[in-house]
Amino acid sequence: MTGQDGDPGPALQPIPYRLRWRPEGIFPGAHPGRGEGTEGEFRRHVGLLRHPDPRRIDLRASLRDPFGELHVRQFAPRRAVPVVALVDLSGSMGFGGAVTGRVADLCAVVALSAMRSGDSFALFGADARLREEATIPLGRRRGIEAEVARVLRAVRPRGRGAAGLLEAAERLPARRALVFLVSDFLMPAEETERLLAALWRHDVIPVVVRDSAMEHDLPNWGFIEVGDLETGVSRLVFMHPGLQRRWRIAARERRAALDALFARRGLRAFELEDALDTDALARRLMEG
Repeated sequence: MTGQDGDPGPALQPIPYRLRWRPEGIFPGAHPGRGEGTEGEFRRHVGLLRHPDPRRIDLRASLRDPFGELHVRQFAPRRAVPVVALVDLSGSMGFGGAVTGRVADLCAVVALSAMRSGDSFALFGADARLREEATIPLGRRRGIEAEVARVLRAVRPRGRGAAGLLEAAERLPARRALVFLVSDFLMPAEETERLLAALWRHDVIPVVVRDSAMEHDLPNWGFIEVGDLETGVSRLVFMHPGLQRRWRIAARERRAALDALFARRGLRAFELEDALDTDALARRLMEG
């Protein structure tokens, strides 16, 4: 998906996405918006007295009216929206090169898709604090996907926690945005709750970053080194079938608890495991 130096390769293609709401604002775009306009998506016919705009008279619909009432066309204006990627850059996100690989791919695809749809895009990366070197302010310009890929492939996850994402949430525009919240969500549930509460006005798509090696590549017997990428502490663990089963059960329980947390807020996550599947992402986004 990505080429050298983090530039998106030739396979990078925009994907469609659908909003669950009608945006407001003044910037024209691809999404049916609120209110009425002189162009955009046709909504309905109404009487001229109800909507006195003779420029929008539909003669054919008026001639079909048995009462001789003049009808005008109403349109839903098409508007642009802000699209934002909030990326967790805490130490645990460094496992398996997640940020420099599939996370960079995903954010580049989203940036390209936003630009092609006439939307603006912004990137905020954070660990315990907002990482300014991993921040791209809201903009609408060609080549932004390459800039996003370069930034994320150059950054290194570090430290404990992702509290800086709360700071990033404060920088989001006041009007409703489409927000991709990208994390492994290994943070405490209370921290995830606070972050989602801070994003209450926006349409949030949680992107859960996982690595199949954490569950499926465990040996039946033998010593393995287990390291905490956020604290730097590591230790040897003797793996055996009983511990392997408990390990996998605990992982399933964490996933179920996280899904339940999202469901309470009407959210459904997209799983980013091992590599970006753009077809699966497109299906998820078109579901709204």
